[in-house]
Amino acid sequence: MDYVSESIEHLGVVAGMYEELGIGELLDDVIEQDLEQRQLSVGQCVKAMVLNGLGLAQRRLYLTADFFKNKPVDLLIGENVEASMITSDALSGTLDDIYSYGASGLYALASSEAVKRLGLKSKVGHDDITSFHVDGNYDNEALEDSQDDARMVRLSRGYSRDHRPDLKQIGLELIVENKAKLPIA
Repeated sequence: MDYVSESIEHLGVVAGMYEELGIGELLDDVIEQDLEQRQLSVGQCVKAMVLNGLGLAQRRLYLTADFFKNKPVDLLIGENVEASMITSDALSGTLDDIYSYGASGLYALASSEAVKRLGLKSKVGHDDITSFHVDGNYDNEALEDSQDDARMVRLSRGYSRDHRPDLKQIGLELIVENKAKLPIA
């Protein structure tokens, strides 16, 4: 008899909360998908990306299957799922589907569902804004004149907490639920 050792570490807790909050179920309900064309649902692909990201691997998307090679994938992602099914095509297609749906609206739905499932009665929220700079050559001038998608992230110069007005930056605003500090918008 051959024995195989698989490592689950903290990923079991993360996968369990993902299920308890109903994130995958919500994604699969609101995003149209053709399961005849893909082996994994959108919810399963997002779960794989979350686990990979919180697995402290910092690997490229195409290496996600490698991350799961020594993990109990059927327990973490879903029954009958194998690491080889977590392809870069499946993950990038999922990201395309999320973009098409609208990531901000999808996040609002998911956070609302999480607050409801956790039984949080949010009367007060906390709003905060932060910024972080980006390095590199980004040509936003071409975007300024176009009528392209309003959801496009635009990098610009402005007040810099890093005291680096020469760098372009992105602002991030979050509203968090007061009791659990869960980002809700």
